[in-house]
Amino acid sequence: MPMKKPRGQDLTLEQQRATQALHHRRLRIEHVKRSVKRCRVVKDRIRLWKDGVRDLVMALCGALHHFRVRLSPWQPMISSG
Repeated sequence: MPMKKPRGQDLTLEQQRATQALHHRRLRIEHVKRSVKRCRVVKDRIRLWKDGVRDLVMALCGALHHFRVRLSPWQPMISSG
């Protein structure tokens, strides 16, 4: 959770940096989630009841996301971490 500013006070520089780092991490995660949801099967309700099918669908959509990110000529290669 990000640090909340105390009433009538400011956050320390260390707390501001920690909150900003968390913000950047959350933003990246939201962009990945949006990109994975390009596969419509992830957004729609999956009515397949066999064990592992839903996990397989999500894994495949994640793999397609990574494939799309790695082969985009207009984006630099970004290391995760």
